[in-house]
Amino acid sequence: MNDEHEFLPKDPDFRKLVKKAKRKSTLRTVTISLIISIVVITAFYYIGNFIIITKVNKEVRSDGLWHSIHGANIEAQGTSIHYSLFSATTKTEFIKKIDGIPVPWTTVEKVYSLFGLSKTITSEGASGTGNADEKRIPVYFNGERVIEFIHPNVHSSLFDDRTIVSNMNDDKVVELALSFDKGYKVTDVQKIFKENISWFWVNTYSESDIKKYNNFIKKTGKDFTILGDNAVGFHYINQPESKWGAEYFIRTLQDLKQNNSYKDVADKIIQNITNNNKEKLSAENLEIIGVVITGTPSEMKKFNHVPFVRAASLGVTTDKY
Repeated sequence: MNDEHEFLPKDPDFRKLVKKAKRKSTLRTVTISLIISIVVITAFYYIGNFIIITKVNKEVRSDGLWHSIHGANIEAQGTSIHYSLFSATTKTEFIKKIDGIPVPWTTVEKVYSLFGLSKTITSEGASGTGNADEKRIPVYFNGERVIEFIHPNVHSSLFDDRTIVSNMNDDKVVELALSFDKGYKVTDVQKIFKENISWFWVNTYSESDIKKYNNFIKKTGKDFTILGDNAVGFHYINQPESKWGAEYFIRTLQDLKQNNSYKDVADKIIQNITNNNKEKLSAENLEIIGVVITGTPSEMKKFNHVPFVRAASLGVTTDKY
């Protein structure tokens, strides 16, 4: 019995069969593991890709809504998207239209990760140079002046850049930001400036905001202006039925209020416009406290003596042709 038991393991053919069986088993295991790994990795890639694409597209749409009302006379020109395995990068180009002529403005880049929040990675922005003792230092971006506004209830020193425009030739077109002495109805403002309007500045500021701005002036002795890039309002649309674009502004705010990314800022703007819901959110109740107008210097001269213009800030200047 023992001799028979010892004989089997020493049989060369039997050993070959055992080794062959082991190789097949190992190969089968490796093959199955490889197939499972490929399936898992492929599934994870497509699921991750779907999640990141959905996330990016949703946020790009949300950003588009916000940019349509944020930034005076600034328009998003388009967004390019670059996807990698577990992340994506978007690049949005912005322009200003000066009497119909597009002028490149800022570029905003954002990076998105599969399991994290999006992050803005753009570093460029407006800056000013001058004597630190000066009350007002003009701000520039891309070699062009950045428009500024003064709120009707902010006690800043006033300035009027229309005198600069009056000395220009008509081979140029310019951008002017006009700040008013109080809030006016959209329709009343349109009647005066008509097709020269590019953008309406809406009063979206609370009493605490105004108090903070005036305290800054008292403490520092410097003026306080609101850069056009930070202002909220809407583009002029030549459609009386839309109240020249005001109806779109209202709908955009309502859409943003339902959006997680911009819910809080939209809600604050609505509260300020409606005086904490004491008034209806409507085009008729918007207070227009400034406009951006564009055109040739001679066209701008027509508005040199509008009585309720409190301050005028020169912006982009470009060749007419």
